Amino acid sequence: MLFNMNNKINLPLEDTREGSIFDEIFTNFFDVRKAFGKKVIFNDREGGELKPIVSLSTSPIPLNVEPFDPVEEPCEVASVDSSCIAVGETEEGSIYSVKSAVSIFCRARPKTYHIYGPYVVYVDEEAIRQIYRDNPLREKIVKLVTLEHDYAKNLVRTIVEREILRHLSEAMSNSIILCDGSLRSSVFEVEGLRLNEILKKSNEKGNMLVGISKTSRLKFIKKVSNHLELLNYAPVKVDVHHIVDSLLTKLEGHIFVVKFKKHGYAFRIDVPYDLVLDVDIVLGKILFNDGFRHGYPESLMMAHNISVFNEIEQVSVKSALTRSFNMVQVPTTRLRKVLLGGLRLEGGSGHL
Repeated sequence: MLFNMNNKINLPLEDTREGSIFDEIFTNFFDVRKAFGKKVIFNDREGGELKPIVSLSTSPIPLNVEPFDPVEEPCEVASVDSSCIAVGETEEGSIYSVKSAVSIFCRARPKTYHIYGPYVVYVDEEAIRQIYRDNPLREKIVKLVTLEHDYAKNLVRTIVEREILRHLSEAMSNSIILCDGSLRSSVFEVEGLRLNEILKKSNEKGNMLVGISKTSRLKFIKKVSNHLELLNYAPVKVDVHHIVDSLLTKLEGHIFVVKFKKHGYAFRIDVPYDLVLDVDIVLGKILFNDGFRHGYPESLMMAHNISVFNEIEQVSVKSALTRSFNMVQVPTTRLRKVLLGGLRLEGGSGHL
C-alpha cells in the first residue's frame, strides 16, 4: 500500500486508473504498514549516523559479552587520520589536496603530534596507469579514479595514510598504531603499501596495528553496539567475526565490538589475526594509554581534528596554485541552482 501524504505538492499529472500505479508494487513488496507501531530512528538530512538512546529491540540478543581489564603497561599509542578535498579540474585531470595527521598518547595524555601537508596532487590517466602499471585491474581502476571524484579522493587518502602507517610500523616498536576505519584491503592497493605488508612489518617490530570504526553500515554491528551501550558496566567486548565474516571480503583482521567506558559508545574494532589470542592485552593497553571521550580514543579524535581542512586552508591552496602555476580560473555557475532555483518556505528563512 502506498502511503500518500496529505500535504504533498500537487502535480498537474494524475493517474487516471483507480488507485495508484504503484499500489500493487508497494503492497506486495514494500508495504509501509509493516512498520506500524515500531520504534524508529529517523535519518538525519546531513547523512550522519544517529545513536538511539533506548534500544530498538524488544527481545534480548544472545551475545557472549566478555569483560577485559586495563593493562597498566606504558606504551605509545599513535593514531593516524587524513582528509582529501577536490580543488579543481582541468580538461585532462583533476587537482586534489590531501592532509594527514598523527597524534601520539601515552598514559592517557597527549605526548606529541605531527601534521603532513596540505599536499597538492594532480590526478589524470597517465598518473594512475603509472601507479598501477603491473595491476591486472589497471583499466578498471583508471576509469573509476578519473571519472569519479570520490574514488580519486579515496585513492589519494589511501596512498598517503598507508605511507604514514608503513613509516610508523618501521620507526616505532612495541607500540600501538590506530587507524580510522577497518583493517580491510582496498581496491586501490599499491605495491609496497599493501595493508598485509604493513601489518607484517608492524608485527615484526612488536607493534599492534588496530582499526577503529566510528560508524558501520552493517545493521548487526549497530545492534550489538546499541546493546553494549545500554549496559551499565565496561570495559567489555563481543566477538562478532563469525557472523560478519561471510558478509565481508578482503578482511585483514578479526572483528570485535568494544565498549571501553561505562558511559561511552561502543565501536567496531579490527585486530590483526596474529593478535587475536592477545586481544585482551591489545585492548587493555589502549584503555590504559589513550584518553577517551564518549568512549572514543582521544588520540584518534585529535588526529581527525588536525587533519581536516578549514576554510582558510581551502582558499589558500587555490590561491597558491593560481600564483605559482600561472593557472587561469574559468568562470563557473552552480548548475543545480540555475536549473532548480530556490523554494522559499513561508514562515521561515530556509530555502529548498
